[in-house]
Amino acid sequence: MPLTEDDLVLIVRGRRVPLNRAMVDSFLNNQEKYFSKLQPKGALVQENLDAPRGTAQGGISLGWFLFGLYVVVALFFSGMSGYVAVTKGLPPIPHFFIGFFFSLFGFMYVVTRPARVAREQVPAGMVKVPRTASPVPCPECGESNHPAASRCAGCGAKLQPAFESEAARAARK
Repeated sequence: MPLTEDDLVLIVRGRRVPLNRAMVDSFLNNQEKYFSKLQPKGALVQENLDAPRGTAQGGISLGWFLFGLYVVVALFFSGMSGYVAVTKGLPPIPHFFIGFFFSLFGFMYVVTRPARVAREQVPAGMVKVPRTASPVPCPECGESNHPAASRCAGCGAKLQPAFESEAARAARK
């Protein structure tokens, strides 16, 4: 039956329940019969059936709240662990997961690991990026060459390198 102006609207457990006048007694005598189908069944929104009349009791359980808090803290420490690993020249992905699963203790582990890259080579907080420069044409044949090349790749003519190559620098050490 559709509702009319003579029908009632009750507030039960914080919910607005429109009722046909003929159904009011039936509803008040057995509210659980009608509310059992309306209760949310999700993990985050649960209704407290023992709540006093007229109040809506919802929210998340303490367990889910603590789990969510752990995930947020774990993501923070995993991000920090990955960042520190990159600055130390360590592989970031395994250290990210170490920070995620062990939070503060994992982060402390990553911080105490020795760096693979010497401090003077890479500024703190930075990652070594290979140096790139525009190709230089050969004055003899016009072939494009790396700016650190000492000989032309096309004709073999002697070139004046614009800077020392990283390979030569590494071989010198």
